[in-house]
Amino acid sequence: MSVIQQLVASVDGDLYEINIQEFLVAEDASGVILGCGRLRPYPEFCELASLAVTQSVRTQGLGRAIVEGLLDLYAGEVYLVCEDHLVEFFRRFGFRLIPQEDMPDGLRPKWQYFASRVGVMNVMVRS
Repeated sequence: MSVIQQLVASVDGDLYEINIQEFLVAEDASGVILGCGRLRPYPEFCELASLAVTQSVRTQGLGRAIVEGLLDLYAGEVYLVCEDHLVEFFRRFGFRLIPQEDMPDGLRPKWQYFASRVGVMNVMVRS
């Protein structure tokens, strides 16, 4: 398992079809990966997914920097699926909640998978 996969697994994140080229990583001065996130492309939008930051450096702005970096890479609609405790974090970047019936069909399998494991899952969009 790669370092990125281990990091994403540590936050019970999305490990489906990991493609390292989709990831933005944050490293310390010695090259140790401290955080990551990815933009997963779909035909008409991208999904922000697999955001993870090492426990020891959380709350230091690394997650925010990764999200900002990912959003700088794509000007179109970006969707994400998240738990309730992350909604306010993502609102800071212009994401807004949408009803589950308005999510793109491509996200539905992921939403259903995590909703069956966790319970309530939110869908957000930034356009």
